[in-house]
Amino acid sequence: MQTAHFVTPTDDGRVRCEACLWRCELHPEQTGRCHMRVARNGTLELLNYGLISGANVGSIEEHRLWHFFPDTLVLGIGSWGYAFPADQERGPYTAIPADPAKQRSLPAEKAAAFALKQLCRGVVWAYGDPAVSAEYTLELLRASRAASRYTALVTTGYMTSETLEQFGPYLDGLALDMRGFGDSAYQRLAGAPHWDVILESVARIKHRWQVHIEVTTRMHHGVNDDPQELRALTAWIRRALGEQTPWHILPGDAGVETAAAVFRARRIGLDAGLHYIYGIEPEQHTHCPRCSNTLITRSKGVSRVVGISDGQCNRCGFQPYLRTSIFKPRRPQE
Repeated sequence: MQTAHFVTPTDDGRVRCEACLWRCELHPEQTGRCHMRVARNGTLELLNYGLISGANVGSIEEHRLWHFFPDTLVLGIGSWGYAFPADQERGPYTAIPADPAKQRSLPAEKAAAFALKQLCRGVVWAYGDPAVSAEYTLELLRASRAASRYTALVTTGYMTSETLEQFGPYLDGLALDMRGFGDSAYQRLAGAPHWDVILESVARIKHRWQVHIEVTTRMHHGVNDDPQELRALTAWIRRALGEQTPWHILPGDAGVETAAAVFRARRIGLDAGLHYIYGIEPEQHTHCPRCSNTLITRSKGVSRVVGISDGQCNRCGFQPYLRTSIFKPRRPQE
């Protein structure tokens, strides 16, 4: 059984998991809140290590990364387990199958080699929680970078600074699932406290490691659609991540009220000065915020960069921020 890297022994004989923000302190044979990490022999054993809950070759845009290596194939991969209690109740990758025949394993090096063989430009952690599978995720990031593939995570951001510090040098993109911008919204949609720590962590990984970030929020009427909280959310995106950060707004449930909440959120984002806001509509193109020239087209599941030459809008010269290279800019002085 694989043991954890993100773990610290305590003075009273317990062990503290350092992978996600719960930082569970466990007595022997106790299992963490994720149900995937158990205290044994003075450390943590990883029940889900190397087990694959899903794997798929497809477009990077399927993972709500629309300004990140447009029109490229990516290997989406993931494992079992969530950090948020609400996701454990509703998510499809909650529990490891009891039948050993359904427990698929895949070493990180083989996953990166498979992506290369399938002509995928990158590898994205797309299923389950990367923090719960932090050790395997780190190996996957390293192996993918060694194979010259770009790397990305789809995540709630509920991971510790220790985890992020290890991920950062090998990470290119991050699709952040932002549940809302208040205690009540996070309690109902995630069942987790300390959501505001996510803000600091995400801003740090962007500026310290130059990671490309896009934010997705699923609107739920009466839960996370308070206009004041949405204004605070969009102000944070612009201030901490930049006005060119794409914000994807999707309906979290059906109904006229939710559709209206999506519309209001979009209006609030535009008023806040965000340049790129996307909804659920098909074939949404990316336009230049200065002259409205079409920069990226999206039609029938295919994206095409059509209005950019030498990194600039070919009509007005505006420089849209798109991540298209695994070579990171020089790290700024801190």
